[in-house]
Amino acid sequence: MDPNVIVNRIVRLAKLDTTVFDEVRDDARELIPALVVAAIACLLAGLGALLFWKVVPDFEPDGLVVNTLILGTIFTVAMYGVAALIIYVVMAQMYKVTIDLQALIRTMGYAAIPLALSVLQFIPLLWPVFALVPLALLFVMMIYAVQSASGAESTQVVMATTIGFTVMVLVLGIISVSGSVTDAPIGAGIFGIINDYK
Repeated sequence: MDPNVIVNRIVRLAKLDTTVFDEVRDDARELIPALVVAAIACLLAGLGALLFWKVVPDFEPDGLVVNTLILGTIFTVAMYGVAALIIYVVMAQMYKVTIDLQALIRTMGYAAIPLALSVLQFIPLLWPVFALVPLALLFVMMIYAVQSASGAESTQVVMATTIGFTVMVLVLGIISVSGSVTDAPIGAGIFGIINDYK
């Protein structure tokens, strides 16, 4: 695992160079780096939610670090993994597409990079941009990742990705609004502040 190669791929993806997905798809050594990239992106989204509550509203809810940073990051990582598994099942079972699960995980790991932009949610007035745009970019990157891993038709890729993404957003949204009135919402990124000033 060469950190310079990983950073180079992240920079290339930031420039929308989606050939990165083809590279990591076929490189078995990229499984752990892809998981690390996804985890760090989710952690940065959690940090963004934490900073949002520290800077933007006039108050700070209880349990902020635990709920937004720690639990939010854990739930986001877990649900992103669930989204990848759902996409795999839809492609393999519904569309009968031959797809390698590890190749999908490698590409999906790098596709999580847009979540890192959520760290900028603490900027007053601009926080909705850094809460919502990363989700849109994540969806687009997921489509490219699934396309690379599966080689399936575009319609199949978009449908499978939409199903996986929808489940992830739905569950994280439910989790974020399930806390008590005095506690910070549980969730990373937009999912931690979805019920604005609870």
